[in-house]
Amino acid sequence: MIVQDLPLILKDTTKINMADIETLYAVFKNDFIDNKVILKIANINYTITVKPNNKCSCPFTKEPKPERFWHIITTKEFDSKKRNNPCPADREKNRIYESARAKRIHWIKQTIDNISNQHIKYFYENNGVATHFIWDTKRFYIVIIKHLGKTENLLVTAYPVYKNKYRSYKSRLERYEKSTKK
Repeated sequence: MIVQDLPLILKDTTKINMADIETLYAVFKNDFIDNKVILKIANINYTITVKPNNKCSCPFTKEPKPERFWHIITTKEFDSKKRNNPCPADREKNRIYESARAKRIHWIKQTIDNISNQHIKYFYENNGVATHFIWDTKRFYIVIIKHLGKTENLLVTAYPVYKNKYRSYKSRLERYEKSTKK
């Protein structure tokens, strides 16, 4: 199955509930903890990690969930009254559940696995930290992976690319493609 055939796994909902969290976590766990995800660029394979031992409490169950899981299903929230991310880590607590991210959680692995698809574009930036961008231009969806150290490649986030970010990513992709043609 290619990314363009993937349905969304949850109804549109802005509220977090236990059943949805467990459904989302089952996908995340299967894709990134129980199985390896390999980003294949040219002749180099990058094993993707989600640092499964960096966990945050879950308000719905007694089982803590990895910080990366919470990050992927939430977005920044500047209004402190709206924040609802249960992860207490300083860099995670200022976030709010976002169903648009959450219901596409199963797209992440598929986007990485299908990097050779004509609609999926890859670009790389190194602004102090090497970062891989895998962008599904047909579904307007991007996966971001940071290269940390010699062998660690952390899944940072993945989300729909809205109009306000589209031009920025398109420009960055074009700049990358131009620089690699030299």
